[in-house]
Amino acid sequence: MNTASHAARWRALALLSAIFGAGVSVYLLVEYTTGQAGVCLTGSGCDEVRASEFAYPLGIPMPLFGVVFYSVSAWLAYRTLRGGPILGIPLRTLLLLAGFAGLAMSAALTAIEAFVIESFCTWCLASAAASLLLMVGAIGLWRTPDAEPVSGTSGRARQQRARAESVERDSLQRVTLWGGAATAVLVSVLLAAGAVAGGPGPSEGGDELAPAGSPRLGGGAVTVVEFADFQCPACAVVGPMLQEMAAANEMTLVFRHFPLDTIHANASSSSWAAEAAERQGAFYGMAEALYATQAAWSNLGPADAEAYFASLAEQLGLDVDQWRADYTSQEVRSDVAADADAARELNLRGTPTIYVGGELYEGERSPSAIRGAIAAAAARQAESSSEG
Repeated sequence: MNTASHAARWRALALLSAIFGAGVSVYLLVEYTTGQAGVCLTGSGCDEVRASEFAYPLGIPMPLFGVVFYSVSAWLAYRTLRGGPILGIPLRTLLLLAGFAGLAMSAALTAIEAFVIESFCTWCLASAAASLLLMVGAIGLWRTPDAEPVSGTSGRARQQRARAESVERDSLQRVTLWGGAATAVLVSVLLAAGAVAGGPGPSEGGDELAPAGSPRLGGGAVTVVEFADFQCPACAVVGPMLQEMAAANEMTLVFRHFPLDTIHANASSSSWAAEAAERQGAFYGMAEALYATQAAWSNLGPADAEAYFASLAEQLGLDVDQWRADYTSQEVRSDVAADADAARELNLRGTPTIYVGGELYEGERSPSAIRGAIAAAAARQAESSSEG
């Protein structure tokens, strides 16, 4: 096999790996941003990884970094066919450096899943495999010497070289087209499968979804129910946003506890802290404080966590002795457990899960998108009232 054939194969491997990695990252990004349940071949590992503190570095969904990385890598792999250097660095070298960076990051994230979260996300492992294959292709391409330059005096040789480059360019375009199409089909099938099966079930009616004893905020006509875990990083972004909207009476917010104890050591205890504050009318004040200080108490032991929560209660001006008594009471713990049982009966798989007007919300977790869902729910309610 000649040098050009070797280079073409390594280049195709790097390009296909990057396309597949980008597709997997897009799939994960849709799951992260919409909360849609996905297809997971490793039990509940995908949901546990998504709910961990490592899923949103700096508040950014981790898959977004994957989309950017693999897209740039695919561009580099394609451009190595005839592209010139960037800032004096050959494209093959840049692709190799990208491959090293991607493989190192994938190894670090896989180690976190293995030793910290103790659960594996199927598609994170698929992304890691893509980064490994990208690295193999980049090394192979980098080690393959460039073809010997064609003598300027031989017109026939120049034509043969141009023809060979045209053939490889066409081949690489086919690889891009078919690889991209296959990846798009895979992502579409996975998203459709996640939407049809394994997602949260429908609401069970207003009273069951938003029982009278649940903490409420706001006086809007539409009820928004949030199942959340105070130690969940995504909840720390969505929760305060919903509270702000409820405080402005854009809707009525109902909070339901869904502590993910398997991945968050202080999930239940933080729920107890908020429920104990609820006994003194300060649930949402405690919720705001818990979210704002999440990093400070997430890794504390039970005794230290209780002491920290008590300090928050004191800052809120609560009767701390009463708060402590409620924190350890069976009533508080039963209320939290009842919410968690309700979440499991609804087949919820992660936090935050939101219902708007009794219907599961699967849209973007942004104020404008949620306001749109609230407006649609208000319209439905008005239509129902007029028909009645």
